[in-house]
Amino acid sequence: MKKLISTILVLCMAMSFESFALADETEKTQTLAFTTIKIPFPDGIEDRNSWITHARYVDSGEIIPLSLVYEGNVYATVPVEYKSRAIEAFVTEALEFTDVDDSDFDFHDVKMLSRVGVIRGNDKGEANIHDNVTRAEAAAMVMRFMGLEGLAWEYTDEISAGYTQTVTFEDVSKKDWFYYVVNYARACGIIEGDSPNVFSPYRNVTREEITVMVARALQYANLRCFKRQNENFADKENISDWAKEAYDYLGYNCIVDYPQNTENIDWDNPEQFLYPQKAATRANVAYILNNIQDECQMYASELAKMFGFDKEMPKIDGSTSTYPFTQVVYNTLFRNGQTHPQFPQKHSKSHASYQRLINGEVDMLFASVYPASDILKMAEEKGVELELIPIAYDAMIFFTNNDNPITGLTKEQITDIYVNDAYDNWSEVGGSDALLYPYCRNNDSGSHAQMEKHFLKGNEIHPEVQKETSFTMSNVLTDVIAAKTDNPLGYGLGYSIYYYYHNVDAVLDTKRHLKLLAIDGVMPTDETIADGSYPLSNNTYVVLRKDTPADAPARKMAEFMLTEAGQQCVEGAGYGRLK
Repeated sequence: MKKLISTILVLCMAMSFESFALADETEKTQTLAFTTIKIPFPDGIEDRNSWITHARYVDSGEIIPLSLVYEGNVYATVPVEYKSRAIEAFVTEALEFTDVDDSDFDFHDVKMLSRVGVIRGNDKGEANIHDNVTRAEAAAMVMRFMGLEGLAWEYTDEISAGYTQTVTFEDVSKKDWFYYVVNYARACGIIEGDSPNVFSPYRNVTREEITVMVARALQYANLRCFKRQNENFADKENISDWAKEAYDYLGYNCIVDYPQNTENIDWDNPEQFLYPQKAATRANVAYILNNIQDECQMYASELAKMFGFDKEMPKIDGSTSTYPFTQVVYNTLFRNGQTHPQFPQKHSKSHASYQRLINGEVDMLFASVYPASDILKMAEEKGVELELIPIAYDAMIFFTNNDNPITGLTKEQITDIYVNDAYDNWSEVGGSDALLYPYCRNNDSGSHAQMEKHFLKGNEIHPEVQKETSFTMSNVLTDVIAAKTDNPLGYGLGYSIYYYYHNVDAVLDTKRHLKLLAIDGVMPTDETIADGSYPLSNNTYVVLRKDTPADAPARKMAEFMLTEAGQQCVEGAGYGRLK
């Protein structure tokens, strides 16, 4: 045990309180501090109680906060020292606090953590959720949450005996209730002091300090949170430099406040306030811990194990429109798949993703378009042959403003509009007397590759049309929406990918402003795309380098996408499954 403790100290003592840095992945693998125990979900517990079912140690009855039910099993993430202890599942019960206020939503997080023993009432049974938390109390709550409190009592005497000068704080003595937990938390690198010798246990912990504590604890257990995609923090510049990485690590789980006046809040991207130097309350700490309890535990599904994805996932990239494939696949194969270390936070877009595949930077793509001519040339020059495996249906579509009377165009008319700049009025293509404003996409986009395939035939989009270029998939939709004019009357025209157009409606309210056009008399629908009667029907592909070995994860992913489970992922991503 002394050897283990010495290793922990060598690795962790260099971390100061005023810093948070992610450890090297190789180092974390070599010093793995936690492991997973799995047992079948017991017949004696009703399925409807699975959300409040947790694991506990059989020998002591101690609850394991980092446990949950997934795919008919109960999983528990525990310190490696406890890997041989038997566990059992049971339905947890919340404490009945004497000061509970059901109208205060903050009580929800507190009561959930009381179920797993992380938050306890005082001797009067009060939760006092709006009381500030001291640094000692914060350390104890985090260690309890991680299941490390027992180890603190078990081993800190040994640590203190051998490392008195480097481990103990001058203001933390053996008579303090938090002596063992604070010293062990420091040995694990979860907390540090205001200085090497001073912990300040009775000072209120700030929001950014508890954020750093929790982020370090998760990293120590090799657990992650979902990354934050959008943020609108009015005071993010107030975060201390040493805490910024911890805020990023916790993602959406940081403590935030909203403006008191909510009348003009944009709830799609509301302005939020972190107040990083403000004292953290018990409700604040409960908010962080309860959220990450559900979010940070990642376990592989039986499907993932069947295809070997529990051991290795392929490096995935693709176009903007196919990012939902990556999201759905990860969350199908894993509990909390977006916390997987290989989960990409975004796709690189069509052109760039093909370049990365050719250069060997990624293993596969989800692509909604055939590679453009310059990509094929690049692959040929580098001696790479691409293999496209159809996994779903999709199609190129054209759209205009909703109140434009026209219902469709022919392929010949589209070619004349985009290649020859032949028309400037909708009346010339069968519509009403209104100006025609065509929009195109940039040449390195997937939508442009579709234009090459269906319309350009080696030509270029006319320079006059290129003056109205939309540089993202969402921009072409919003540009056409904004193109409508009343004096003189005019309507826009643009193109995109069928399922992207439908999937983004929830964000851009697309269908209220735009309508799809029939091509050669056929409207794009799920049915006409699937049966090929719509003339611009395509497939979505898994794209590999042709020399990818049969047992490689990327080849296995292509195989998986053609199974029933894979086709359910296709539907879940909002695309048309193959028949």
